[in-house]
Amino acid sequence: MTRLILAMFLSLSLPHLAAAHSPLLSSSPADGEAVAAAPDALKMRFKGRARLVRFTLSGEAAGDIALGRDHLVIESQTHSITLPDLAADDYQVRWRAMSADGHVIKGGLSFTIHAK
Repeated sequence: MTRLILAMFLSLSLPHLAAAHSPLLSSSPADGEAVAAAPDALKMRFKGRARLVRFTLSGEAAGDIALGRDHLVIESQTHSITLPDLAADDYQVRWRAMSADGHVIKGGLSFTIHAK
C-alpha cells in the first residue's frame, strides 16, 4: 500500500517538477558560434522567467572582462547583456540564474570572434 501511495505521488509530482525549471533555450551568439564581428550584446532566452544572479565573461587572451551589473536580478524570459568592445579571441561565458519557482539553474557557453 505504501508503494502504491508513493507511486501515485511521484506520478503526479514529477511532471510538475520537470516543468518548473527554466532552462536556457538559446543565446546569441550561440554556444560554439564563430562570428566575424564583435557583438554589442549577448542575448539569452530561457524557457520561462529567470533572474540572472551571476554572469562572467573571459577571453583566452583577454582574461576576465569587467561587465556592468545592470543585467543582474531582473526577472525576464529574455536577457540582453551589454558587452564592451571585444577583440578577436575565444570567449567563455558562465552564468547562474534563479527560475521563477526558485530553482537555481546554471550553465556556460563559448563563442569566437575572428580577426578581421
